[in-house]
Amino acid sequence: MHKRTPILFVLSAMFVAGLSLSSAQADGPKPCVNPNSEFASVKAACAKGGQDEAKKMMKSLVDKQKAAGNEIKCNGCHENLKDYKLKANGKADLKKIL
Repeated sequence: MHKRTPILFVLSAMFVAGLSLSSAQADGPKPCVNPNSEFASVKAACAKGGQDEAKKMMKSLVDKQKAAGNEIKCNGCHENLKDYKLKANGKADLKKIL
């Protein structure tokens, strides 16, 4: 009976590790609200890493605009930062800075 204990322990550990890895892969990045954006850079960012990558891309745009002396904020184009719904001017403003 003592000979089985290490084998059961190893098998149990492998099972738990497999569950952990599969759930981590299944979660993946949070998808973009609009993964099929008409803007190639947004679409590419969404395909690369979901919302996190799209946020990085947008933050980069905002930083470049601020460095150029233009005051720009997320809520200038988005109604909120929970679902990132665009304001009526959102697409037109993004087109200007891309």
